[in-house]
Amino acid sequence: MAKYYIKSNTLELIYSTNKSPLEAACAAVWELNDNDTLDEYMYVDERGMKDYTSADNKTMVYKTHNVLIQAGWEMEEE
Repeated sequence: MAKYYIKSNTLELIYSTNKSPLEAACAAVWELNDNDTLDEYMYVDERGMKDYTSADNKTMVYKTHNVLIQAGWEMEEE
């Protein structure tokens, strides 16, 4: 079982699962609360919390919009 550290702005979640990193990111967005904000990207890593300053080639980086769509969120058109 993998332990993923998932971060996007104020969202920081540690998630142990047999899911893929993308599936873990999709599950994490359902843990958002009213005070959380997200960045343009979500960072998933097994070695600790990462962001745009600390991510490296082993960090999985996903566009937040794509994760939300994959997770089943309905997005408003801008």
